[in-house]
Amino acid sequence: MKRIIALSLAVLMIAALFCACGEKKDEASSSDAAAKTVKTVIAPADDDGTAEKYAKNVTTDSNGNKVYEFDSNSYSEYTRNHNNKVSASITQDIIKAHDTGFGQYCYINDDKKAVIIGVNPGKYDEASAKKEASSLAEKSFAYFKGLTEVPKTISVQYVNANDQNEVYGSFEFEVK
Repeated sequence: MKRIIALSLAVLMIAALFCACGEKKDEASSSDAAAKTVKTVIAPADDDGTAEKYAKNVTTDSNGNKVYEFDSNSYSEYTRNHNNKVSASITQDIIKAHDTGFGQYCYINDDKKAVIIGVNPGKYDEASAKKEASSLAEKSFAYFKGLTEVPKTISVQYVNANDQNEVYGSFEFEVK
């Protein structure tokens, strides 16, 4: 009886060993994804230098634009950190322009191609939103123009801070 139990445990341990060996294949495929080259081209007027910190290679094309080459992982890190940097700058502009009870957050949403500003209920003012939206959009261009696929238009959306489906105001701008 003891031999049967010992034999069963030995078989289970060998099976566990083979299962653990299978994980290396996943690691190899993730390193293959990291090896994929991603390129973005940024005009000198739009280049704030952030991409250079993450790029694996930097060249200049015949038009004077910087061509940045990343692997997939460094491109993801670049876009995340650049988004946070530009969003923080936009947030500072909003804080300067409004009282402390105005809103709760501001961020750039890649999927919506938008600057999202979460405004507390009752604090949205259409006239001031129209005035400031263009300058906020211009600031966001630094981020959007650094992407591999630059959108043709972006929007600045003022939403209910508690329910982003409730849009108080949305302003669309052509990325220049």
